[in-house]
Amino acid sequence: MFLKAFRRGASASVLSRIVLALVVVCLNVTAVTAKSKLIRVSVLRDVDHFTLAVEGRHTIFDFNTGQKVTVGVRLLPAMVAFDHGKIRIGERVYDNQRLIIDPRQDATLRVNDKHFRGMLVIINTGSALTVVNSIELEQYIRGVLYHEISDKWPLEAIKAQAVATRTYALYSIDKFAARDYDVTNDVYSQVYGGKTAERYRTNLAVSRTKGEVLTYRGKIFPAFFHANSGGVTEDASELWNIDLPPLKGGVESPYSISSPHYSWRRNFRLKDIQNTLNAHGFKIGAIKNIKVTEQNKSRRVRKLEIEDRDGVKTVIDGKAFRDALGPNVLKSNMYEVEMKGYYMDLIGHGWGHGVGMCQWGAYNMSLLRFSYKQILKFYYPGSALERFSDID
Repeated sequence: MFLKAFRRGASASVLSRIVLALVVVCLNVTAVTAKSKLIRVSVLRDVDHFTLAVEGRHTIFDFNTGQKVTVGVRLLPAMVAFDHGKIRIGERVYDNQRLIIDPRQDATLRVNDKHFRGMLVIINTGSALTVVNSIELEQYIRGVLYHEISDKWPLEAIKAQAVATRTYALYSIDKFAARDYDVTNDVYSQVYGGKTAERYRTNLAVSRTKGEVLTYRGKIFPAFFHANSGGVTEDASELWNIDLPPLKGGVESPYSISSPHYSWRRNFRLKDIQNTLNAHGFKIGAIKNIKVTEQNKSRRVRKLEIEDRDGVKTVIDGKAFRDALGPNVLKSNMYEVEMKGYYMDLIGHGWGHGVGMCQWGAYNMSLLRFSYKQILKFYYPGSALERFSDID
């Protein structure tokens, strides 16, 4: 099962698949039931080196053939590097395109400063290294929650986050089956910290919602979430090619109002805006004025007009503008522009794309004794809560 998860999307002969199936029997990994899921998490991408340690017995296999390469009692912290087209671990150089690091029993892997359960595959891309952690789904969720929501929050809010996280992960497993990994470990998927990020209360929320996912008409959908909706959620179709009732947005969320990030103000120098936009492929002269020309139904910016000092006007998509400035610099697309000479203020609400569950809204709903099921129903209208083992 673990190796099958690694191999999704990779070309292989029938013989090598048989070899890999035999290797699974020999790996002595923790049993995975038919109702379990494995997820492949890219924890490093296109790096030339990293530090690896294995705290216990382990075996290194060739990914393509399934052949055992090395058996070790313990791997002290060693530099793994892309070395003239090969993979070097410590002093040993491996002429393999991909290596699987399989820890035995309770041994854990350490990549740089983080500990991981499951197994690792080190991929030689031809110019750098990519590292993928293959791990059982519920363990993956334990490694995500602490980075996405506070373990000090009410348990019902954490449970709602656990279900949303599990749902998004399962959607990604199906969507990216042909890729070397299902999710990344950052804000572009879900922030994942491995075993290092596990906490008692977040683990409790995972166990109490085990296997629970959101569906629409019996199908898993991407259960997006964000920090603060600014008072109303966004329609997913404004950002992506997704048009589903649970993600249509327009959910008025008074629960997000008395929360951090509901209101914010940010000052920008126009020269900095010009330089940033041009670095992202735009051709903007010295900026004279910026104004919002179109908003969508959730009051978020759809179009901006930028006028330079020669009178040339450029229309920019609101999403492209935020992407260029950065999602942590421009917290959301719900804002107004206030020009101030060579500077401007953006006065806005919310933090994040606004689609799906508002995390601070979930927090306040839980304080008012809403259950996690009620929270999910509120932010994903029309969805159903099921166990993924019951879904065809």
